[in-house]
Amino acid sequence: MPKIVDHDKRRKDIALQATEVFLKFGYKNIGMRQLCEQLGMSKSAVYHYYKSKDELFRAATEAIVNFDANVLAERPESSAANDVQKIENFILILNQIAPRFFQEMKLIADYIDTIGEENTATDSCMALANQKYMSMLGNYVSDTHQVPLYTLILGLLNHQVMIGKPLDENYVIEQLKKVLN
Repeated sequence: MPKIVDHDKRRKDIALQATEVFLKFGYKNIGMRQLCEQLGMSKSAVYHYYKSKDELFRAATEAIVNFDANVLAERPESSAANDVQKIENFILILNQIAPRFFQEMKLIADYIDTIGEENTATDSCMALANQKYMSMLGNYVSDTHQVPLYTLILGLLNHQVMIGKPLDENYVIEQLKKVLN
């Protein structure tokens, strides 16, 4: 009896696993052969799902954003949420991203170095991540404040990296309230 494979699920699983590999090795310092080795797959198996490293990187970008969004699956959307729930949603997003944020910033810098800073604004991976996180913040915190909320969350995450420890939750809430008011 032939093995039944859910190709969509397998494709998503490979992309999510690839995020860990990209976070560990960066973008420009890993080729497809090494990427496949790290995934524990043959090149032909990976190429069955993804035509190139770039395509896999884009899929990995989408996979990690979707992974982050899953933390909000049972939470009320901003249109139905009260102020306390909106704050909780923001903090959930912040805490979801925080553990890997420093590695992500290194990866993004490596990626931008590869594509060229002048191409950042038009790059599909960068646009995908920016749009998805802004949408997530809009859907779960405030639709009318997506851009300032995205700026705030990136600033708070960078602040945490710079001081080497998590920010006090009351400080985070205070900053969030300034944006929402």
